[in-house]
Amino acid sequence: MLKNWLHARLAAAALVKMANSASDSEMAANLVRVAANLKDLAGELPPSVSTEAPDVQSRSQTTSFAQANRAQ
Repeated sequence: MLKNWLHARLAAAALVKMANSASDSEMAANLVRVAANLKDLAGELPPSVSTEAPDVQSRSQTTSFAQANRAQ
């Protein structure tokens, strides 16, 4: 796995964009192949970081709970 996974993924995305605009199909195929290799080297994305504390309920859960209590 690469240390700079973000840069590898950005480079892979740029290569795919270049492949989409390429007129030579062989060159486009090679660009896509290199982009796929970069993505494989970068590995999985890290887990997303939430801005809420883990014990905080989402607004939809809080709203549905309040509506259920009002109905009783």
